[in-house]
Amino acid sequence: MTIKERLTTYGYFILINSIFAIFIALRYLRFLPEVPSDMLGLLFLVLSTFSHMVALTAIVSLILLPFFFLPYGWIRRIIVATLASLILVYLFIDTAVFASYRFHINPAMLDLIFAGQIVSLSVATWLMVIGAVVLVFAIELGVLYAIDERKIRLPAKTGRIFSISAVTALLLSHLIHIWAAAHAYQSVTQLKRYLPLFYPMTSNSLMTKYGWIDEEALEKQKLMTMQKQGDFKFPLQPLQTQVVANPPNIVFLVIDSWRADTFNAENTPNLWNFSQNGTIFQNHLSTGNATRAGIFGFFYGIPSTYWHSAIDNKTSPVFIDRMQDLDYPLGIFASAQLHNPEFDQTVFLKVPNLRKESKGSTAVERDQNITEEWLNWFGQRDRLKPSFSFLFYDSPHSYDFPKDYPHRYEPMLSEVNYLKLNNKTDPQPLMNRYKTSVHFVDSLAKQVLDELNASGEMENTIVIITGDHGEEINDNKQNYWGHNSNFSNPQIHVPFVIVGKNVPTNVDGWNNYFTSHQDVVPTLLQNYLGVKNPIQDYSMGVDLLGKPVDRDWLLSSSYSKYAVVAHQDIMEVGSAGQFSYIDKEYKPLKEEPDYALLKQAMEQISRFSK
Repeated sequence: MTIKERLTTYGYFILINSIFAIFIALRYLRFLPEVPSDMLGLLFLVLSTFSHMVALTAIVSLILLPFFFLPYGWIRRIIVATLASLILVYLFIDTAVFASYRFHINPAMLDLIFAGQIVSLSVATWLMVIGAVVLVFAIELGVLYAIDERKIRLPAKTGRIFSISAVTALLLSHLIHIWAAAHAYQSVTQLKRYLPLFYPMTSNSLMTKYGWIDEEALEKQKLMTMQKQGDFKFPLQPLQTQVVANPPNIVFLVIDSWRADTFNAENTPNLWNFSQNGTIFQNHLSTGNATRAGIFGFFYGIPSTYWHSAIDNKTSPVFIDRMQDLDYPLGIFASAQLHNPEFDQTVFLKVPNLRKESKGSTAVERDQNITEEWLNWFGQRDRLKPSFSFLFYDSPHSYDFPKDYPHRYEPMLSEVNYLKLNNKTDPQPLMNRYKTSVHFVDSLAKQVLDELNASGEMENTIVIITGDHGEEINDNKQNYWGHNSNFSNPQIHVPFVIVGKNVPTNVDGWNNYFTSHQDVVPTLLQNYLGVKNPIQDYSMGVDLLGKPVDRDWLLSSSYSKYAVVAHQDIMEVGSAGQFSYIDKEYKPLKEEPDYALLKQAMEQISRFSK
């Protein structure tokens, strides 16, 4: 083949794969809350989808260009088909990830996925991925053969028309976005998150120069922008403390991905029975829809939007600092590892000899391991000192339980294949597997609770039982599965119980009021650990043992977004200020959000910034 023929083959290959990519990308558009009703938004959607997928295909195909000049046709075809099939399957998997979680695959998320922090991939899922690669490889190999053997031939002008159309669409889509960004035109700007690696142009400085800008709309958007605080003043004032005559033992029993509706006498009998001796808070929201955000707010008592500030400034929680001042032995027993997310650099930064990992290849084995090790540690601790225990169970995160564990709920999935989940999937078999996993953790928790009762120290012990976040099983028929994808109740409403010293039994005063993970730290510091500062010095929470506080809204966050969650609606805000205003079932609302409320939220997000 001549150089011209090889380049022609390369051009045909890009054109055909661009069409493949466009068809795959149409899957992203299925998850738009609604198709833009205005002409500009609809035009931007069409132009950007077409041009961006062609541009992505062309850019990625540059790595394939050298292989088109290999001397042996069969070697060239195998290499090019292999790489092309991997790229297309990656794009398809990204659409599947986006379908369930509404974010695209990126290096940070891949790290979390392989660490099991977002999903735990089953053997069936991996086999499905491998099968898809083989199938697409065969198609790509056939395409290359057909092009080489001149079985696919198009008029020369077809390629030119396609290229000119793609470039024109690319320019128009970016020009539309430049105007939309200068006017905070949500119908256009909110669409960019639906396409992978899509960063349309903005030029607000140029638009300002010519007066083509809507300053009022941009001010509203700026109000919502989540700033990355490099400086962190936490707490606002040094803690002022008093002598604590008899500090209590404190036990945190936390279950990963625990839905509030699975905390009951049937599904968690041991935890439920134990909780009758304390207060159950019925309307408790996590500070996040993922582990990092939920655990951060739980230990720091502030919004999880401060995560980067805490890690950059190496700031530990005042709660941990105060316990160390009081000479508490700290027993940290987490089933999942503590270095991703970086809890060893934040929450447990100052904990010496931190136990960072558990023994076992599955969540079940690791959960059994932390129970056994905690029992040994608690039995051998210095009883002359108050102790702190943190047990963090992981099995519900991966819907896991022992193979010989009784199947309490039927029908039930034998394993979870995330690539098969869609809006038509019957959620009940998956829910039954999830509930069985929670029931298994309850059986492990029984050993912990029995040991606490047998210790004879419950009169001077505080036990808090909760989840780091929830778990959605397509509850709202929006094709959301798992967590870290939205701020609906299934993902952030978690069980929350306080049992122990000076805790009343099932007080009804809080039942209709919001409570939050942010409330844990001020409750413990004010009532048990001798801190005299106003709560506002170190937390956004309230004292749960004080007079009930009726809050209209709470903050919750994820890795890249935050939400103002009210009783009837949710304001979800991206890092650059783009927002969605939705009801509790995640359906878009036409009304304007309450910007005064957003201003209050931004005060919380910036209070501890220098």
